[in-house]
Amino acid sequence: MKKSVALLAAASLTGLSSCFPPPPPPPSPFGQRPPYAPDPYGNDISPPPPTIPSPDPDPEPRNGEYPTAKPTANPDQVISPYPPYNVIDVTGFSSGKLARDPSNQKIFRVP
Repeated sequence: MKKSVALLAAASLTGLSSCFPPPPPPPSPFGQRPPYAPDPYGNDISPPPPTIPSPDPDPEPRNGEYPTAKPTANPDQVISPYPPYNVIDVTGFSSGKLARDPSNQKIFRVP
C-alpha cells in the first residue's frame, strides 16, 4: 500500500510539472540573433523595400495632338494630364474641346 501511494504521488507531481511552460533559453553570448540565418555567400537576402507606384504619365502626344484629361465623378471637373495633375473645372466645355491647365498653361483635350 505504501508503495502504491508513493507511486501515485510521484505520478501526480510529474503531471503537474508538465502544466508549466518550459523556462526561456539562456541569452546568446553573441548578442541578439537575426530573424533569419545569414547567407553563407554574403548575398543580401533581406526583402526588398516596398515600392510606391507612381501615376503613369500618358505617352507624349504627336505633333498637333493634345493629351486627353481624365474624367472624375463630377462631369464638370477633370484631372489634368500634366503634372501636378490638378483637378480643373471645365464647366461649359463639351467633350473633345481643348482647354488649358491654368497652373502650367499647357493645352489638353476634354474627355
